This record gives sequence, structure tokens and C-alpha cells, in this order.
Amino acid sequence: MKVFNSLLISGLLSLPMVVSVAPQAKADLIVCSRSTDKAYVAKAWYSGGNWVASGWTHVNPGECEKILEGDMRNVSAYVYASDDEWRPWQLEGRKTATFCLKQAPFRIENADGTCSTEMIPKTFYQILSPNSYDYTLRLR
Repeated sequence: MKVFNSLLISGLLSLPMVVSVAPQAKADLIVCSRSTDKAYVAKAWYSGGNWVASGWTHVNPGECEKILEGDMRNVSAYVYASDDEWRPWQLEGRKTATFCLKQAPFRIENADGTCSTEMIPKTFYQILSPNSYDYTLRLR
């Protein structure tokens, strides 16, 4: 038995050591369209002392798209979604804020300020996820 034990131990010691490292938690803000309409989504988030808004992420009916990355417990984020005729989704029961956007692809720094002539002020809806790293918004 001693021979077997010593062979087993020497064999185990010669195996390459594998260190298990837990992957870093990845969190996202995801928007899913449960509607028959394609959704056009803009987002606003607080970063570096400013509100930044950008758009557009297209979400096809029955599909989901990631619109922000990060731990959603620590992100102040707002979402605006409309269909292809610019009719906005109403997200009842959420805090709102007005941010500037453009109908063409855009990224606006200080988006909570005065909108210039080529920008449009729109009501965005707050996304809160205090207990979860990620958040999925389902548009119906």
C-alpha cells in the first residue's frame, strides 16, 4: 500500500497546478422589445460629473440589446425608447428627467442642460437596480 500511496502522491504533485479564479462580475443594462414594433433606444448616464446621452440602439421585436455596461447598482441611468414613428414608450411609475437628444445617431455631453437648436428635449425614464448587478427593461 505504501508504494501505491507514494506513487499516487508523486503523480498528483507532478500535475500542473490549476488555480481557479472567479470571473469578474459583468453587469449590463439590457433592453428587450416584447412588442411588434422595433424600438429605438437612447440612454443617459452620469459620468465624470456630467450627464451624457447617446443613441440609438435598435431593438428588433422579440430581441434584446445591451445598451450600457457596468454594475447597475452603482449607475445613475435613464432610458428613452420610441418606435419608428417617434411615438415614445411610457414607462409608468418611474422617476423622469429631461435630456437632450437628436434623431440621428448622437452623443451629447452635459445632456441635462439647455438643448441647442439641433437637439430635442425628451422625457427619459430612470432605471434603478439597487439589488442586482444587471437590469433588463422589457418594452411591451
